[in-house]
Amino acid sequence: MNVVLITLDTLRADHLGAYGSTTVRTPHLDRLASQGVVFEQAMTTAPLTLPAHSSIMTGQFPPKHGVRDNGGFFLGPEQVTLAEILAERGYQTGAAVGAFVLDSKWGLDQGFATYQDDFDLTNVKAMSLASVTRPGNEVVDLTLKWMDSVADQRFFAWMHLYDPHAPYISPEPYRSDYKGHPYRGAIAFTDAQVGRVFAFLEERGLVDNTIVIVTADHGEGLGEHGEETHGFFVYETSMRVPLIVHAPGRGLTPRRVSQPVRTVDILPTVLDLLGTSPPQPIEGVSLLPLMSGEVRELAVDGYGEAMYPLHHYGWSELTTLRSDRYKLIDAPRPELYDLERDPGELTNLFDERRSVADAMLRQLRDRKRQMAAEAPEAPKAGDVDPETRARLAALGYVGSFVATSSEPDSGRADPKDKIELFNLMTTARDVAKEADGGAAVLAMLRKVVDEDPNVIDAWFMLGNEYFKQAKWTDAIAQFKRALALKPDYDLAIINMANAYRRLGQDEAALAGYEHYVTVDPKNAYVRYQIGEIYLDRGDIARAETEFAQALTIEPKLASAKVATAVIAFQRGQLPQSEQLLNEALALKPDVRLAHYNLALIAEVRKDDAGAEAAYRTEIEKHPTAYKALFNLGRLKARQGRTVDAAEFYQRAVDTNTEFAEGFFYLAKARLDEGKDLEAAATLARKGLTLQSSGDTSPLGHFVLGSVLMKQGRPADAERELAKGLALEASLARKKSR
Repeated sequence: MNVVLITLDTLRADHLGAYGSTTVRTPHLDRLASQGVVFEQAMTTAPLTLPAHSSIMTGQFPPKHGVRDNGGFFLGPEQVTLAEILAERGYQTGAAVGAFVLDSKWGLDQGFATYQDDFDLTNVKAMSLASVTRPGNEVVDLTLKWMDSVADQRFFAWMHLYDPHAPYISPEPYRSDYKGHPYRGAIAFTDAQVGRVFAFLEERGLVDNTIVIVTADHGEGLGEHGEETHGFFVYETSMRVPLIVHAPGRGLTPRRVSQPVRTVDILPTVLDLLGTSPPQPIEGVSLLPLMSGEVRELAVDGYGEAMYPLHHYGWSELTTLRSDRYKLIDAPRPELYDLERDPGELTNLFDERRSVADAMLRQLRDRKRQMAAEAPEAPKAGDVDPETRARLAALGYVGSFVATSSEPDSGRADPKDKIELFNLMTTARDVAKEADGGAAVLAMLRKVVDEDPNVIDAWFMLGNEYFKQAKWTDAIAQFKRALALKPDYDLAIINMANAYRRLGQDEAALAGYEHYVTVDPKNAYVRYQIGEIYLDRGDIARAETEFAQALTIEPKLASAKVATAVIAFQRGQLPQSEQLLNEALALKPDVRLAHYNLALIAEVRKDDAGAEAAYRTEIEKHPTAYKALFNLGRLKARQGRTVDAAEFYQRAVDTNTEFAEGFFYLAKARLDEGKDLEAAATLARKGLTLQSSGDTSPLGHFVLGSVLMKQGRPADAERELAKGLALEASLARKKSR
């Protein structure tokens, strides 16, 4: 039997027709449900994508597999995944995922021979896990192509469709059909993509020998209990998920199961259907006895947790235990609900049913202590010598990578009391995606930190907003506030390092990047950034090593190929450089600097026409490519087209007002025109203000000297020319050392 696992991000069970919905048309999923087994009360382990999927793939609860949050946590190699088990049994294994939050770097690729993520982060201005995604039709395209290549063998395919996640983007006609209800439209679009998978299985004659499992990682609040999205609470809105299993050839008849089950039960159920069992003890149990009707209940308890309020806001974590009809939530003010009578969890019975509540609370806390004792070691940085630690602290990188932890009664705020601030943060995230939302975002986030200065993510988001506005110093200050509250905040460390890089403080940037890769050595993006710094420093060997590591981790990282091509160019290996650049463009046609470097190669070959074409392509694809504009100016100047040269120099400094070399050359062009000597002097002074001792800074002094001479001020002109000559000699001595 083949196995196809489809996970639908952020899909509430009650929004499928098979679960009673009349507001969304989901004919394909409803058809699968009518032919298989529908579990009406399936519970996820966490209202976040990475921990929930880690539980699905391992059959373990989060404390056991160690993935407690999105980002900063990794599924360790000691964990055994469904893909690993099936690969050992001769299955071809392939996966395609719809969001960076499930990128292979987090460890879920274990056991998959093919893992299609391919998320390019090089153009992401400020890192955010939710900002890098691909639509469901692309995920299905990748999956069907892979399944077609292995259709004559046994295979396990997993596809993850992200579309029901906010901001609920769907194409036409779904957008118009569900106008005003984008979440429903995204679900309808997702259902259509799932339908494509079923059609493929039918067309290839694979339906009768393929097990199909459809579930979700978690649901969505949609305003219930005050929660608009997910991750914050552990109510049924986000913890109850669909679970549909179609297993032909086992004599099973369509059935609906009302007994509570868990997503950790998926792995052992698949293995049981295949006639085998997990190679090691796990939390999940096989649901096959329920599917066959052999038993009416399994009497299993469900565990779930929301660490997001703790890790991102500094408030209390939430954990929950479901035992038959009752559900307990451990919080600073605990809650107990009877889900049979109160499925909406509107009436807290904790005080009224105190004997039940106390017994479940003891059971939950005992369970947490037991799982904590058996938990894998949390990710943390390697040993750092005192000198390096002091340097990191001075640069703003504090602490080490050790996950924050807390007990609900530790004095931290109850998330129930903070839902308005949480929703304000959610609104700020949405507004931040708008082109002109900067001022409003800053106002909202300032309101959050004024009310509660311990909200970690508010400082992080403030840093990101200042970063987008190119206010690097302000951004760093906010990231430092976030790190003071949560020293292990990986994205804050990366983004602060990026801000230092923009400021030209490469030592600080390098400290941050290298600090980060001690815990996440598989991060190709950060490896690439480290390589860029070493390349700028002229340490070619170290840069080449970092780029090679980045490409080993992610062979399709086009920007790393471009950087490697730059090294080949510097060594005079023009054919090799050209080949690498063309390979990069094949991977990513709009990768930055590829056409720019092809232009440099053309210039070396005296091919002015080819160089100009390549520079213009770079500018067309990247209007902010100021160096391409500048080089076009120099090319025109060599051709004697001074007016055109001045135009490109002007465009270069307009694009980058900190580009000193551009100001020097524009000043020289204005001097040569002889029309506006004062403008030439102003441009030269601007360049010298930006860069007083760079390689082209003598040109600024020479332009000023010439202007002063033409203005009849020979003494001042001589002094300026002398400064230029002295600087030129000093630079020559430095180069000769």
